[in-house]
Amino acid sequence: MRLFKTVYVEVITTLPEVMPKQDVEKIVRAMDKVDQVCSDTEDRMFLEHPDLSNEYIDVFYGVVRNDTRNEVDWKVVQMAHELSESLFKGGRK
Repeated sequence: MRLFKTVYVEVITTLPEVMPKQDVEKIVRAMDKVDQVCSDTEDRMFLEHPDLSNEYIDVFYGVVRNDTRNEVDWKVVQMAHELSESLFKGGRK
């Protein structure tokens, strides 16, 4: 989710330069649905794993280029970087 949201932020900020407003709004509405699924998944994760600390919220929120806030955040960012590299260098491992 962190990698996806990083890409999403970049796309959403550049789309208005190349797309009609009504098309950008459609994409934003679709992303709102993705955000809702993300929120629902976060809720379910904490329900099913009540032993997890609040640091695990970093699995779902934030971007990959900011400073990391804790060990979980660091690990999620590292995983996002690895996935990004595998996607853009010829496929997943």
